Amino acid sequence: MKRLFLTILVLVATTLLLPAQERWCPEPTNHLVNDYAGELSTDEAKMLEQRLVAFNDSTSNQILVIITPSLHGCEIMELGTRIGTSWGVGQKELKNGVVILIKSKTDEEPDGDVALIPGYGLEGALPDAFCKHIIDDNMIGPLSDGNYYKAISRALDVIEPVCRGEYSYNDYKRKENREALFGLLGFIVVTVLVTILLSKVAKKHGGGSSNGGTPFLGGSSRGGYWGGYSGSSGGFGHSSGGFGGFGGGSFGGGGAHGKF
Repeated sequence: MKRLFLTILVLVATTLLLPAQERWCPEPTNHLVNDYAGELSTDEAKMLEQRLVAFNDSTSNQILVIITPSLHGCEIMELGTRIGTSWGVGQKELKNGVVILIKSKTDEEPDGDVALIPGYGLEGALPDAFCKHIIDDNMIGPLSDGNYYKAISRALDVIEPVCRGEYSYNDYKRKENREALFGLLGFIVVTVLVTILLSKVAKKHGGGSSNGGTPFLGGSSRGGYWGGYSGSSGGFGHSSGGFGGFGGGSFGGGGAHGKF
């Protein structure tokens, strides 16, 4: 019994004395767009960088984009939070940073994953449920098709006005509810009209009639979140003075992720 106790004691002491294994994190750069997987073309990376630098200059909010071929055994949310804090994304006082972390598909690691992680100061504007909607509605489709630039641009089309205070999660929910209601009403109206039309045709010809390719018009197209903000980066492609560096922001682990 004494020998067993001494063995356990030695194991515990050895464990405590061993240096803690350092968790992987990419080294900070002086860029807001960092594509370690080669998924963006040179022009796409440049346009996104210019867009994010312009956004940083006009609002002080910092959005970091990282595309990596591997998470090195880390959970994507944990890694994204660690990157945001260790790089200091956002301003120290405002904690107004956002990390978009994308784990690309590779032959060795075929599962893709994307995380959207706001800093402490933006968790109110970008709650977890809203981050999940942004990912599912705007990013998963393009990422599944291999279009990383489109996925990031569409996410920014939502995140940027939200960070500027032009749009909120409640606005999104109200719009989503209106779209669902209008889609249902449209389906009902079209169904009634088609039924009346077919009934008149049947009476006119004195018998049954196939609808022979009558178009089905129910539902509504989601497209983007709202008309004015869907599409490409547009006017953000102008040249700016260059990124001045991260401001020391911090993160608390909020946000969401999705597989593709």
